[in-house]
Amino acid sequence: MSYNESYKVFQKRFCDNLRKTLQESGLTQRKQILAGLDPRYIARIKKGEGNPTLMTLWRLCRASGIEPEKLFKK
Repeated sequence: MSYNESYKVFQKRFCDNLRKTLQESGLTQRKQILAGLDPRYIARIKKGEGNPTLMTLWRLCRASGIEPEKLFKK
């Protein structure tokens, strides 16, 4: 991975990957709540407006059954 890319490029790629993988996984709002996640906050993250912690990413990945590295792939 190149570290020469800008933050905006990295953020857009992350948000695009997050939206796609969550849609594919079928993670519903109910499942998000059961995993201790606020669906409104997850929506903000997907739009690039939130700044998730590692714990939030871990909960998202665990609840949706996705591997964390999928969120960062080009």
